[in-house]
Amino acid sequence: MKKISVFLIFTILFLPVQTAECLNTKWFNNFNDPNLSKYIEMALKQNKDVEIARKNILKYRQEKNLSLSKFYPNLNVGANYALLKIPASTIPNTDIQPNSFILPFNFSWEIDYLLKNYNKVQQAKIDIENSIYELESTGLIVVTDTASAYFNISNLNKQIEEQEKILTYNKKIYEAYKKMLKIGAVNIVDVNLKEENVLKTTNNLNDLKKQRGAFLTNLAYLTGNSPYNLDEMEITPFDKINYEGKYPDTLNGSIICNRPDIKKSENEVKRAKIDITIAKKDFLPKINILGIMTFSTIVQNFGWDGVFAALVAGATQNIFDGGKRIFTFKLSKVEYETKIENYLKNDLNALKEVNESLYTLKKDYLNMKNAEKMVSLAENNFIKAHKSYSFGKSSYLDYLDENNIFINSNMNYYNTKNQNFINLISLYKAVGGAL
Repeated sequence: MKKISVFLIFTILFLPVQTAECLNTKWFNNFNDPNLSKYIEMALKQNKDVEIARKNILKYRQEKNLSLSKFYPNLNVGANYALLKIPASTIPNTDIQPNSFILPFNFSWEIDYLLKNYNKVQQAKIDIENSIYELESTGLIVVTDTASAYFNISNLNKQIEEQEKILTYNKKIYEAYKKMLKIGAVNIVDVNLKEENVLKTTNNLNDLKKQRGAFLTNLAYLTGNSPYNLDEMEITPFDKINYEGKYPDTLNGSIICNRPDIKKSENEVKRAKIDITIAKKDFLPKINILGIMTFSTIVQNFGWDGVFAALVAGATQNIFDGGKRIFTFKLSKVEYETKIENYLKNDLNALKEVNESLYTLKKDYLNMKNAEKMVSLAENNFIKAHKSYSFGKSSYLDYLDENNIFINSNMNYYNTKNQNFINLISLYKAVGGAL
C-alpha cells in the first residue's frame, strides 16, 4: 500500500491548506495577480466544504483507532447483590450467606491468529488515505471555481465599462436622429430603430450587471465571506491580467495519476480486495479465551481464599448460517470486480477530460489571437474615421458608428481572453493541478 507521508497529513490537518503541495496553487502565480492569489488562499482557509472534508480525515483516523482497539482483550467488572434461600437439608453445615455481594471480573479475548483485525486496520488506513484524496478533490474544485468566478467578475467589470460607452454613444446617435427628423433628413422609422438600439443596449447592460452580481455572490460563498460585503471585494482590471506561463502543446497520459479521484479509485480496488481476504477467513474457526474471577460474600471469607476463578480457551466453528459466509464471499468478489470497472471508467474519463481541455484550449487560443488582430484592425478604422471626421470628410454619425465597432471588438477580445483563462483552469483541474 502506498504510504501517505506524515508531513503531508500534518500539513493538511494543521497548516493552511494552500501550502499543500498536492494542489500546486503556485501555478496561479502565472497570472501575476495578487488579488487572485488572495481569494484562492481565502477559499482554502474558509470554505466550508474544505473544512468538512478536513474534519472527515479526523473522523476516519478515529475509525482506524477503533479497529486497533480490537487487538486487545476486554476486561470488565460488575457489582451485584444476591438474595439467596438455600434449604439446609440440601447443603448441610454450610456457611453460605443469604444476603451476599458479588464482585465478578470478566475477561474475553479473540486471538487474531488469522490477522482479520490487521486486515480491518489496513482498510481503515485506506479510508484515511481516501479522505485525504477527498480533501484534495474538494480543494481542487474550490480553487478552480474561485478562480473562474474571479476571472468572470473581472471580465464582466470590463464588459460593463465598455457597454456603458456604447450606451452613451447610442444615446448620442438617437439624439442626432431626432434632430435630423425635425428637418426631414430621416423618417420616423429610422428614429425608432435608433431608440430600439438604446433600449437593447440598456438591457444588455442590465444583463451584464446581473451576471456580475451572481458571480460576486458565488465568489463570496466560495471564500467563506458574507454576500453583504460584495462592494469591498478587490478585483484587478481585466486588461491588467495576463497569463505569463507556458501553454502546453502535448501532455503525457500518465499525468492523470496526479488526479485525486484516480488515486481514490485505485485505493477502492485495494480495499475491495481486502474484503475478499476477510470473507475467506470467515470460513475458518475462531479461537477465544474466556476468564472469570469472582469475589463474593456468599461465603464468610471475602479474600483470595474465597475467590471463584476459571479460564477457558477453545476454538469455535460456525457449521451452518444459512449460507451467509458463502454469499458474503461472492458479494465481496462482485464488489471487487465492480471497483475495477469503476477504476477503468474513471481512468478513461480522466483521459477524455484532459484531451478535451487541451484541444479546447488550443482552438480558443487561436480565437483569442484572431480577436486580438480584429481589435487592431478596428482601432485602425476608428483612427481613420476620427481623422476623416476632424477634416470634415465624414459625418459625426459615421465616427460614432466606427467607435461602437471598435468597442465591440474590444468586448469580443475580452470575452475570448476570459474563455482562454477558463480553459487553462479546466486543464489545471483535469490534470489534478499538475501543470
